[in-house]
Amino acid sequence: MTDVSWPYWPSATVALAHPGLLIAERYRLVEQVGVGAMGAVWLGTDLRLNRQVALKQVVLEPGLDLRQASEARQRILREGRISARLQHPHAVAIYDVSMHDGEPWLVMEYLRARSLAKVLTSEGLLSDRAAARIGVQLADALNAAHQAGIVHRDVKPGNVLICDGGTVKLADFGIARAAGDITVTQTGVLTGTPDYFAPEVARGGPPTPEADVFSLGATLYISVEGEPPFGLEKDALAKMHAVAAGQVRPARQAGRLEPVLSMLLAADRKSTRLNSSHIT
Repeated sequence: MTDVSWPYWPSATVALAHPGLLIAERYRLVEQVGVGAMGAVWLGTDLRLNRQVALKQVVLEPGLDLRQASEARQRILREGRISARLQHPHAVAIYDVSMHDGEPWLVMEYLRARSLAKVLTSEGLLSDRAAARIGVQLADALNAAHQAGIVHRDVKPGNVLICDGGTVKLADFGIARAAGDITVTQTGVLTGTPDYFAPEVARGGPPTPEADVFSLGATLYISVEGEPPFGLEKDALAKMHAVAAGQVRPARQAGRLEPVLSMLLAADRKSTRLNSSHIT
């Protein structure tokens, strides 16, 4: 399996299952294609429909008691079912959500693609035109999701897939928050990578469609600027203060994309209706 298969998490830990395992009496695991903090991702075969699928076993946060673990599993199942309502050419499709041996598995469209994060690392910054082409497709996907009542919650380059031929797909709809990737812990400490947080999320507010709009802007910003809109501050506390204050650095290399970034990253995005015509 090459490193262009999706979904993919680059950090390696241990296999959580094994090739040949039958999930929910329907999906046969073929090989593991990625692991990470949230679980393991496998290439599998849907025996009923005879097609390749990606299967993700979601691993719950450590330290949960039985009630919390049960609630977390039900939340993941609910989020998976909600996300499966979205069928859009620029969103990775969720086919099924199942329980196997008491743990939730998400069954998704399998793609061969590179993440935008990998493209930026290997090929460098995008031109304003290339970023705009990506932005148009992401905007269409997010607009459809928001109209369906779905908030993505984790728009970032690692969740943007560039397929052969230039088609762009947004991955992990509605999963990140349910799986604990961006949460407020019991101590009230916000966890996760803040580079793509909307300021109101950094201040403890709930993820909203407007927060997705900001995260889209931050994703396009780093694609043309080479750093997130809040800079490269290494100190986590200082970074969170900057994010919460909405201290966005003016874009310097965005070219014709600059007015779009200003709109997407504006402090007041409630009046912004996300539309691909904004990014042309």
